[in-house]
Amino acid sequence: MSFAVFLLYVFLSFFRPIELFVPEIAEFRPMLVLWTLGFVLAAGRAMVRKQVAARAIDFKLLFGFMLALGLSLLFNGWAGGAFTAMNDFSTSSMLFVLVALNVTSLERLKKTCAAVVLSMLIASGFGIQAFHTGQYATQLVLRQTAPNHEEDDPSRAPPSSASEIPAQDTTGWYLWRVRGQGFLSDPNDFSQVLVMCLPLLWAAWRAGKHLRNLLFVLAPGAVMGYGIYLSQSRGAMLGAASLLFFTVRAWLGTTRTTLLMALGGTAFIAASAIGGRAISSQEQSAADRIEAWSVGLELLKWRPVFGIGYGNFTDHNPLTAHNSFVLCFAELGLVGYFLWIGMIVLTFKSLSSVIDCMPSSSPHRQMVALLRNSLVGFLVCAWFLSRTYQPVLYFLLALCVSSWYCATQSPAMSDRDSVAYQRTHEVKWVKSTLLMMAFTIFAVRAFVFSHNMGGAR
Repeated sequence: MSFAVFLLYVFLSFFRPIELFVPEIAEFRPMLVLWTLGFVLAAGRAMVRKQVAARAIDFKLLFGFMLALGLSLLFNGWAGGAFTAMNDFSTSSMLFVLVALNVTSLERLKKTCAAVVLSMLIASGFGIQAFHTGQYATQLVLRQTAPNHEEDDPSRAPPSSASEIPAQDTTGWYLWRVRGQGFLSDPNDFSQVLVMCLPLLWAAWRAGKHLRNLLFVLAPGAVMGYGIYLSQSRGAMLGAASLLFFTVRAWLGTTRTTLLMALGGTAFIAASAIGGRAISSQEQSAADRIEAWSVGLELLKWRPVFGIGYGNFTDHNPLTAHNSFVLCFAELGLVGYFLWIGMIVLTFKSLSSVIDCMPSSSPHRQMVALLRNSLVGFLVCAWFLSRTYQPVLYFLLALCVSSWYCATQSPAMSDRDSVAYQRTHEVKWVKSTLLMMAFTIFAVRAFVFSHNMGGAR
């Protein structure tokens, strides 16, 4: 019963049919009611069975990070805001807990991933039809002024009736971007979750089953890929490219894959320029983002320990950081950044330890590998989006931790004296976290330096 409620909650969270079809009942908070019911049932089950798919260190890092949000405001002179900050993050943190309480077996893990994929496949289908037919276009397609018309007189814009069907708009005045509902109403968020889902499709792949693979993997992947394209999210395109790189590299090798990706990247940049969203550090939108990264570095120098305070980045820059890493170290300082990067590094290294220790034919290893790919794709997107505190990241981290837990509970990993058991349970993450902190801050600095040098020429 508890798991069925959980699956329903997951499906409705990503597809959001309530907001789309019956928005009038949203005032009754049906999702909150469903979450509360699911949490109470799952907590009761966990207490009876004494089974939670996460380690103590996972919870310590998560709630330590929540505390860092509060301390960031406390040390910036706003004690009352500390509780508000932690309350804001409670949605994300409790979603992590909800997954850990429910996803305690490989079967449950597969069903949860299937629920997410199915919901995003349906959401993609509705977004695509909205783009081509105009039905639900108001809710599912965001209309923005095209970059080449941002400085033009708004009174010259074509009437709204001339662009009721986005796909048929030939004025060139608008940029149309497919999106979802709820917390996926931003096209960037929507496409980022699609990138996360692409590797999970391959859980349905079966060697030699051509029709099955076409229906359950390739066709849904094409629909999601088209949804990513229509979202016009450059970060998501790069996230999808990163997934393609790791997938193709196993077949072609690193050198050939790099050459192939370089050619594909050139074609994509050209297509983006034609479509109105060119990729260049000197293009205005990109330049504004890198300027925000520069501000983030300066804020880190100014307040290195606890940062400038949760939610305060836009007090120092007109735009948000447009980079989850920059937003974290600027607002929460090195303390919060250590905890945030620590969650990611610990999870990634835990997954890698399972992949290294289990045979390739193991179904547990296959799910771990797919979720690790999802995490990589998601984080590539996060490099260009300010999504440090958003629920989807913590949902994905929880799924990854649960996949590690399920793998370590399998009979093949039950021998406590084996090397495999020790490697998967004694994950060294602190040094790697410090190195990753230094690397990401250096990478941001390199991006800013490269942009400034390009602008000076």
